[in-house]
Amino acid sequence: MRVNVVTVSTGWILQKWSERIVVEGQKQGHDFTLSHNPVNSVDCNLYVDIQNCYRGKTNSLDVGVFTHIDKNDVNTVNRNCLSLDYIVHMCDRYYQTFKSFYPENKMSVLLPAEVNSRFSIYKPQIGIFQRGKYEGKGYDFMLGLIKNQIIENFKFKFVGKDWDEVVKQLQLMNIEVDYLTSEDYREYQQHYHDVDYVLIPSLWEGGPMSILEGLSCGKPVISSNVGLIGEFDVDYVYEPNDINGLIEILTKIYEPIKKRRDSVSEVTYEKFVSGIIEIINKLKTN
Repeated sequence: MRVNVVTVSTGWILQKWSERIVVEGQKQGHDFTLSHNPVNSVDCNLYVDIQNCYRGKTNSLDVGVFTHIDKNDVNTVNRNCLSLDYIVHMCDRYYQTFKSFYPENKMSVLLPAEVNSRFSIYKPQIGIFQRGKYEGKGYDFMLGLIKNQIIENFKFKFVGKDWDEVVKQLQLMNIEVDYLTSEDYREYQQHYHDVDYVLIPSLWEGGPMSILEGLSCGKPVISSNVGLIGEFDVDYVYEPNDINGLIEILTKIYEPIKKRRDSVSEVTYEKFVSGIIEIINKLKTN
């Protein structure tokens, strides 16, 4: 099947999207090409999008992807698309709008794919701002924690000396980790700003000062129930040396991130292009 994908030439997001549609169409064994003008010698001209690309009927099938209405100007859209053979909507909102002037059997909704396949689930960074290997700092506790699968969903930053074996084990698991043994306190504020969460794995503490520092920087704190913790409204608290308690917190943090990602996991170029091919085949047989 020969499909000419017609898009604008300004380099905006829909042009990038169109380029990926062409790649996926070719991957599925079809002759997809990209241009800025329709042609008559193809099975279908696919316009991405209607308002900026469609100028009237050709001798080929003309299918338009509708993206949005500028300033809710339905009349302009009406005049510009009535001669199309089929309209693909990116959402139900405009499908419902078009029902007032365009046949429902010549429309459907296909969710757009991600613009870049390199988009992937975000891994929050957890920062530990204290020295390791001191009794009570949680060094062995961290060695036990990183044996659990939940750790794979995070990256880490250690600011302080003597976390060598913990860092080594994380690196062996291909987990991203920054290890800063320089204790230049003037740089600490920036390190706090760089992380998403502050973790205090201590078994006992007089402070620690990282509770005050993390809260001062507006960062959510995950802490064992030690020292100053009871004096502040800390976001996540578990009992000292309770690995399962910390795992439960990390799971709670990660679940909404995964849920958001899962909500678009089926929104793919493969599914979109397959839907377009199905529409074209249906139009050709009618």
